[in-house]
Amino acid sequence: MAYLDRQLSEYKTSAPYINVIDEAKNTKTDHDKPVDEIKNSNHQLAKNLADAKTDLIKSLATFPISALWLINKHEQNIDTIEPHEPENIATDLAVSITQIKKDFLQLHQHAQGNETNHEFYIGCKQRLVVHLQLFPYSFDDLVELSELIVYKFKAGSVFNPFLNRPLGNDTLVVDKRLKAALTPSKAKNLEKFTATYDSQYNESFLLLASNDIYSDVSRVIVAEQRWLKGRQNLVMANNKLVSFIVNQYKGSFLDFNDLVQEGQTGLLKAVDRFDYRLGFQFSTYAGYWIRQAISRSLSRSERSVRIPCEQIANINRVFRAKDQITTRTGKEASIQEIAGHTQLSCDDINTILAIAQSAIPLEGTDDEDNEKAFAPVDFLEQQTFTHAIEDIAGSELEALIADAIKTLNPREAQVVCCHFGVHSSSEMTLQEIGAEFNLTRERIRQIQVIALNKIKLNYGQQLINFL
Repeated sequence: MAYLDRQLSEYKTSAPYINVIDEAKNTKTDHDKPVDEIKNSNHQLAKNLADAKTDLIKSLATFPISALWLINKHEQNIDTIEPHEPENIATDLAVSITQIKKDFLQLHQHAQGNETNHEFYIGCKQRLVVHLQLFPYSFDDLVELSELIVYKFKAGSVFNPFLNRPLGNDTLVVDKRLKAALTPSKAKNLEKFTATYDSQYNESFLLLASNDIYSDVSRVIVAEQRWLKGRQNLVMANNKLVSFIVNQYKGSFLDFNDLVQEGQTGLLKAVDRFDYRLGFQFSTYAGYWIRQAISRSLSRSERSVRIPCEQIANINRVFRAKDQITTRTGKEASIQEIAGHTQLSCDDINTILAIAQSAIPLEGTDDEDNEKAFAPVDFLEQQTFTHAIEDIAGSELEALIADAIKTLNPREAQVVCCHFGVHSSSEMTLQEIGAEFNLTRERIRQIQVIALNKIKLNYGQQLINFL
């Protein structure tokens, strides 16, 4: 990534935000820098985004319905972790959900006993809030939780439009958010969730209804808008980084606009996962996610039959080992040699080589300049249905053989049928037939020659047509 940092430092852009590529090596202090540069740097934008996200999580953590929603969503889906996530994330998520569920059930038990002023209730509520704040929220978690609280506030009896509303610059933002309509699919999912738990939990318990309920919901809405705005600012400040990296993938299977779209997907993942407190440059961190998103999209589009990204890495590993062995030994590498070099089993190598084969169309393509070439379908034999001519020929042959055998005496007919397996599932040798008739093998051969000569004399010309 040093090459990327060097190129970006020389890359002049007219982006609305200044990309600070190497702040650690800059000898100027924050007092010597321009105010706009300090405010719009990646570090500052990431800090603003992290602060906004923290405020949103703190606002959401005050509602017990947030715990109920997290338990319902993640308790059964802990094992469905993306392949590129750390291995211990499933364990951390399971521990967090277990703690949240325990605190939520205890809080609900105290609320049912009218112990809302008891010290155990207050302590349990504080523990639940702390565990909710420590939960590793994803982007979808925060958005869906905010929509759930707004939907529950508008639909429930705790919503009173005549409550004392706080005055300020955020009033219009809150009113606009409350008046906005959800899409039918989101409304259906939220309605299904609320209908499932309305009979189990009191509405005032889930939202902690009080005289300040409007202020609590307003705090969630304002924090959500601030978080989304900070996220958008950091993305917009690094759009040129996506274009710079995408230029290195020109001439691939995807168009430039498609590559930019995939790169933006990686940039969004980087924005949601970046931690400015670790001291790394955002451009270095985001470059990894952008390249990974583009590489994955190219691996999906370069093959007619999609192969999982994990298998793509194994395919490249096997072919790389195959080329190295061929270069070193001067001969084609065997399956055993590749398996020993890659530490994979022979069965795995055979599977990888099988899925790595190029796909070809079953039917040919029509070209204007060239004649239609033969396609694989032209060489494949149809085995599903037999041709009618074969059925007719087979029935006629059976009838002709039956007539030919009728011209023989019983002993000659039995010798021929036993030796050639006519009307039986197996053929017999001359020795076996002789033992059955109590004759020598030579005598059975003579009887067979006489019988075949009779058949040849009477039906030879007709039978030869079936050859």
